[in-house]
Amino acid sequence: MKLLIISVFIFFLFGTVYSQEKFEVPQLTEEQKTEVLYSHMIAYGVTGVSFAKSHGVSAEDYGRFIGKKFIAFWNPEDGFAMLVNRMMFILAGLHPDNEMQIVEQDDSGITFKLKNVDMSFKNGPMFDVSYQDFLDFSYGIISVVAKHMNSTFAHEMTEDGWYVVHLKK
Repeated sequence: MKLLIISVFIFFLFGTVYSQEKFEVPQLTEEQKTEVLYSHMIAYGVTGVSFAKSHGVSAEDYGRFIGKKFIAFWNPEDGFAMLVNRMMFILAGLHPDNEMQIVEQDDSGITFKLKNVDMSFKNGPMFDVSYQDFLDFSYGIISVVAKHMNSTFAHEMTEDGWYVVHLKK
């Protein structure tokens, strides 16, 4: 009887051990890697805004807080051209399918516009954060960085969905 019980136990033990799912390391395409990074960047920003709002801090003020942290990586001596080039690079990464166009530029500044910045919000707010909250958060960050770089920043949304950025010396 003991032998039968032990045999049944061993049978189920081996069945359990050998029936476990085998996991494999995922092989992501470059597009999938980009999408994962984009999704994480948006999620971290949006959940930060959600947390700030739950503590009575506006999205813009939270952005200013982040901007003050970020200025440690921006050197005013690098000049306006570096600010513009880095800002265009950063904002171009707001969505993998982002479109960017330079509207105008002269010695005093640049205006460029982006499309698809709002892709994460097409179905409405995320984590109780609206697209306008996200824009206010972005304004808080970029305005602090621009001021630190001896420049000004303004932004607006057009009716046809373009996010327009103005950077001035």
